[in-house]
Amino acid sequence: MMARRQDIVIDGEVFTTQVEARERFRSILYKYRIGETIDAADSQFMTSALQRHPEAATKIGFGIQSFEVRAADYGTRCFWVIRVDGTAEKFSFNACYKQASTT
Repeated sequence: MMARRQDIVIDGEVFTTQVEARERFRSILYKYRIGETIDAADSQFMTSALQRHPEAATKIGFGIQSFEVRAADYGTRCFWVIRVDGTAEKFSFNACYKQASTT
């Protein structure tokens, strides 16, 4: 018998598949124009999501000031975390919902 895939929970939202989680991130990513700061409600979700990132401590640094949507490679968009010290770093939202393999 195969083990049941574990739900993905981010900021109280439950996603039963990675596809559902990816669509939620994409809805935020395309809700804003390039260079726009993400609003408080979406920032709360993004903060919770970023804490799931495998490199969360490095990405968050001294703390999160805000999130922005910026241009990425090849005309795509990506999320950037703006830290309280004024530095910024892009991050992959895919890494925030993909399940770590269990050993």
